[in-house]
Amino acid sequence: MAPMNEQERAYNLTEFAAGASVTNPGETLPAQVGAAAPEFEATTLDGKIVRLSDFRDRSHVVMMTGAVTSPMCAFEVPEFNRLQTDFAAQGVGFFLLYTRESHPAENYGAHRSFEQKLSHALELQRLEDIHFPIIVDHLDGRIHRAYGVWPNALFVIHKDGRLVFRSNMANHRELRQFLEDMVAAEQAVAAGRVVHLQYSERVVAHEADQATHRRVYQRAGPKAFEDYWAKRPQQRNRWP
Repeated sequence: MAPMNEQERAYNLTEFAAGASVTNPGETLPAQVGAAAPEFEATTLDGKIVRLSDFRDRSHVVMMTGAVTSPMCAFEVPEFNRLQTDFAAQGVGFFLLYTRESHPAENYGAHRSFEQKLSHALELQRLEDIHFPIIVDHLDGRIHRAYGVWPNALFVIHKDGRLVFRSNMANHRELRQFLEDMVAAEQAVAAGRVVHLQYSERVVAHEADQATHRRVYQRAGPKAFEDYWAKRPQQRNRWP
């Protein structure tokens, strides 16, 4: 096993990173809506290489970030399984980009090798019954960093290569509406109707699911709770 370089060590945090309160999350996402999506290549669970360019002019790409210690990822998986089924015939491909551990603990620690990261990704697929492909980021998180380092971010890349949707937190309801609108617009263009280009942003709070957070913290290990409470002492023994 090759020793980790400085970038790999810096990216793979050993503790939960609470971060400061962010009033404008858009500033933390370097990939810009309307611009070309950052090109990438990642590894599938069976060792194949997937490149974003493989889908150019063929299908749109939905990419959600996650890890086995990410409660928000676990919460969204069942609905994303349904979304993949519903939009499979509409030229939309779904991927989960496996990133760093958001709550590294005794059972699933911070990654120290790509092989370890791949094994955690396989565990996530098994434990959460993920039906859409998982692609594994590099050990230094270069894809994650290029798009935005959030534990459960969401991006939609148009088949023409543009990033057309981004969110620092995945929300299946919002995504479904966006995909329905995107497909409807394509159908309108194909029928020769006039369309207008819309750009919008929003900041909205939504309640975190306590049961899923507790379940994922428990599988990560006791340290996951302690790291969270160290950053949020007012929640000790109260949440999750």
